[in-house]
Formats: sequence, structure tokens, C-alpha cells
Amino acid sequence: MAAPIALASSSPRRKELLERLGFQVRVVQAGVDESQLPGELPEDCAKRLARAKVLAAVRRIQATLYTSEQEARRQFASGGPPMSARGDEPIRWVLGADTVVVVDDLIFGKPTDVQEAREMLTRLSGREHLVITAFCLYDLRRSREGIEGVRTVVKFKDLTRSEIDAYVSAGESMDKAGAYAVQGVGSYLVEHLQGSYTNVVGLPLCQVVEMMEAMGARDVLPWTTKD
Repeated sequence: MAAPIALASSSPRRKELLERLGFQVRVVQAGVDESQLPGELPEDCAKRLARAKVLAAVRRIQATLYTSEQEARRQFASGGPPMSARGDEPIRWVLGADTVVVVDDLIFGKPTDVQEAREMLTRLSGREHLVITAFCLYDLRRSREGIEGVRTVVKFKDLTRSEIDAYVSAGESMDKAGAYAVQGVGSYLVEHLQGSYTNVVGLPLCQVVEMMEAMGARDVLPWTTKD
């Protein structure tokens, strides 16, 4: 069985995407302030937040096993065992991500209320927008990281007011960036997309797996056989 990977995200969609491929996922809550900094570009924002989530999760994992950062460094320098998020299963790799929807260089986050959800969907109607998911992969044993941003262009159909009202009433909008879920009822809003579909859902699986392979995280890959 593949080694578990820690997911620094509360998103059930990211967890489901990984588990569909056979990954053993351990969710580590990593609450961070997701506000955009003044003058910060959307992709830079997504990368910063993905990294912040991962580092927050790393600190939580370290705290469960080691009494001090100095002890953690000593253990890993000597080739000690990987960390554990629960005290019973080894954790070496931590993955975090952040997704933003961008229209006219503005980030559309999760709507705060029904009215804002309607306004977002009205703005997206009949137009192309950009979905950027940045992800960060962290190697606890070697204290190194990789980070990448992936872009997908999404084109919405022209939406009537009644369609917008009906979709918001379906209940998918409130916890989704841009107020829609491409993997749910919101799939009918999308006329076409260019790029990674799973990137729009919340995690670009192709690029994530490529980074895992490049960084040597083959132990978490479900299809890797051990020699």
C-alpha cells in the first residue's frame, strides 16, 4: 500500500480527487488568512496561500511528534523516521493548494451571501474567465518544497436571470470560488474550457503527479510498485 500524504486543505473536492486515484489522504487543517495583499497578482496570491497552508500543516505535524524544532531537525538529519500527523502512520509529504477565479484581473473568491453569488455569476455570464490553482508539495524529510501555478480558461454560456437564480438556489455557490462548481450542477453553465478540468475542480492532477515524480515522492503514488 502507498504511503499516506498529508493534505493541507479542508476542501472535500481535493481530497476526493486524490482518493479517486488511490492516494491515502490524511487531512491536516491549516487555517490561514486568504486575503489578497495590496497590489498582489492573482497567481502570486494563489501561490503564497498554497505555500502558507502547507507550512501551517507542517508545523502542526511537527508539533504532534517532536517537542522542539531542534529535535525535528536532528532526527531528519540523521535519517530518522518520517513524521506522523496522527502518531501512528508515517507522513513525509504535505500537499496544499489554493484556487482563484479571475475576471478583469480581479479575484473572485467565495461569495459572502446569495446576492454576491448572483453578482459573480452575472459577471461571468457569456464570458471567458481564468481559473488558477497553485499547489505546493513539501518534503518533510529534506525540508524542501516545490510550487507551481496552473491556468485554465473557462467560457460560460449566456445566463438568464432565472437561470442564475435557479442555480444559486441549488446551493452550490456559497463555498466555491466564483460561485460555481464545474463538477456539480454548475457543469451546465460551462460552454467550454481550455486546459485542465481538474484544475477548475481544485487540483491539477497531471501537474501534481508530475511534481511528485520529479521530487521523488514515489512512495505516495498508488500505482508505484516497490522493488
